[in-house]
Amino acid sequence: MPQRPGRSQNKLARCRKLEREIALLQFNQSLINAGNEVNNALSDISAARERNVLIKEQIELLTDAVTKTELLMRHSPTNYLEVLTAQQALLAARQTEVQCRYDEIAGIISLHHALGGGR
Repeated sequence: MPQRPGRSQNKLARCRKLEREIALLQFNQSLINAGNEVNNALSDISAARERNVLIKEQIELLTDAVTKTELLMRHSPTNYLEVLTAQQALLAARQTEVQCRYDEIAGIISLHHALGGGR
């Protein structure tokens, strides 16, 4: 028995309606994902900047410690190993500072991408 034209058009209309709903859900999910990406990037930037402030304070203290250890070595029986240990701690702090700066820049790049730039 052949189908009536009205019935076929009704199915087609329902299909199109469902396709629109799917497209709308996909669009909403894309918006949510984009918002999450922006939020994560901003969070990464903020965390890196906070760590950078702390590491700068640590570098100042360690620089002072190296200077004082070098003075102690010149004017007391302190050995060179203590100077090297202080310098090693300072180097590690500076490496951490570079990593924090890198993390901040990576966060800024992620934010740029999340907002639609680049790629």
